[in-house]
Amino acid sequence: MPTAKRGRPMKGLLAALCFLAASAALASERPTFDPKLGAQLSLDRELVDASGRKQTLGDTLGGHPALAIFGYDKCPNLCGVTQQAVASDLKKTSLRPADYRALFISIDPDETAADAAEAQAEIASAAGPAGISAWRFLTSSDGAGAVLANEAGITFDRRKGIDQFVHPIAIIALTPSGRISQVLPALTFTPRDLELALVEASLGNLGSLGDHLFLLCAGFDSSKGQYSSTIWAILKVASLGTLVSLAVTVLWQTRRRAG
Repeated sequence: MPTAKRGRPMKGLLAALCFLAASAALASERPTFDPKLGAQLSLDRELVDASGRKQTLGDTLGGHPALAIFGYDKCPNLCGVTQQAVASDLKKTSLRPADYRALFISIDPDETAADAAEAQAEIASAAGPAGISAWRFLTSSDGAGAVLANEAGITFDRRKGIDQFVHPIAIIALTPSGRISQVLPALTFTPRDLELALVEASLGNLGSLGDHLFLLCAGFDSSKGQYSSTIWAILKVASLGTLVSLAVTVLWQTRRRAG
């Protein structure tokens, strides 16, 4: 009996250690999202578009700013929803599709150009005949898409039991040279946010004078994932204060003359 009693604490300790080990393993596999503004993506990574043509990321950008989304074509969750939302909202901007790129880069090395073509066809209606020309659905059998995702601060986990990837999703604005200039959380953006992100990423080549003035006088609110005109609000308050001061001065001078 004493031997049995001594065995119970040992079994409990082993169970606790197993639990801690399993928890640590799960934590290490947990996908992360830590994009760094200014981070450079590898322009020489070769990708395959929906027509089966091979191109490097640099050639795909072709000197244009871009909005990039990392995911996979067969995703049953947010990838398709995000694609539809971005395609629909880009159509509402004042930018010409010929002036930018919209990239969906697959992290699944098993996906093919046929999968990319099917996913691209799914958003054709939302993007419109002109808008779809800006889109590039890209795959890579050598894992180039996954490498680019990692460079963008995205990690993911492939759950073989359910044949799905667990991954973060966001819209990443890229400069023509492949640097990250801004990050927009999925599904909280507006058409104006997408337009300003592309204008900012273009390094002065896109957008109206009003867009550039807004970017100078507005900040990106990372808590909301939107561009906010905070400085404009401050200027409005300051203007109101000036008007009140003028009114008080005029009233004081009027009373002084009357006295």
